[in-house]
This record gives sequence, structure tokens and C-alpha cells, in this order.
Amino acid sequence: MKPFIVLGIYQPERWRAQQIGQDLTDLTARLGLQPHYDPAHGPLKLKGRNWSSPHLHAEVRRRTFKTTQAESFHYDGDLEPNSRPDCGIVLWASNHPTEIKLRNLDFVVQPKPYEVVLFHNLSCLHRRPPNVPRIRWVYRQRVQLNSEWRRRLGL
Repeated sequence: MKPFIVLGIYQPERWRAQQIGQDLTDLTARLGLQPHYDPAHGPLKLKGRNWSSPHLHAEVRRRTFKTTQAESFHYDGDLEPNSRPDCGIVLWASNHPTEIKLRNLDFVVQPKPYEVVLFHNLSCLHRRPPNVPRIRWVYRQRVQLNSEWRRRLGL
């Protein structure tokens, strides 16, 4: 069993962070997913050819960071005091998608490139695959999980 739901396949017509962010937040809104409010752990503040929206709790990055912290399994908000980590995570990557696993299992799964996926942040751990190329378009949005989405995720 996969710990995530595939929400769709997304291949951008134009490789612009703002366009990718808008397209994917439009997709989540059409599916009835609402941004998760968490002032302690908002989207990353990004510069350059990146995009982020605190209001939509979403971000798009063109390059991965050099830090290896993201290569360790974690859940969003695990290092921020007062964060609200009980939420859904919507992820998309152009190549080398994020690895995801259920907390108590060692079985790791990885979406296919261009798949938009949703998983429960507290039930799963995720990481950037080790040693991936730095050029990697990635989208992340933290969303609220109402009773219907919780049911669909098996919570």
C-alpha cells in the first residue's frame, strides 16, 4: 500500500516557478484542499527563480539546497517549536521525487516524476533522495485534511 494518493500528473507548459505554483495551487483548490495555517512553519522564503506564497502555504524551488538535513527522513515541523504538523503535504517534482515511508515501516516508496501526491504529514516521513542532482523543480504545499481526505488517506 502506498502512503500517498496521486492527485494527478502535471507537466508544465512553461518552466517558471510562479506559473508552476499557480497551476498546482489551482489544482489543490479545485480538489477542495485548503491551505494549512501554521505561522511557526510556513513555506520557505525563497529568492531568485523560486516562488512562495505564505497565504497559500506553498512553494516552488528550482534547485535543491546543499544541506543534507533534507536527506534524512523527517516530517514537516519536526524542528520548529509550536508548529502545527497535523496536516497534509502535497508534493510534486520534475525529477527525483521525494521518498516517502510510513513512520513504523522501512518500506520506502517514491512517486513517479510529474506525479502530484498527497500524504499525511504525521503518519509519514519523507526525504529528498540522497545525492540527487541539484537541479530539480519541486512544489510543496501544506494543506488541511478534512474528514473526507482523512478517510481517503486511511486515517
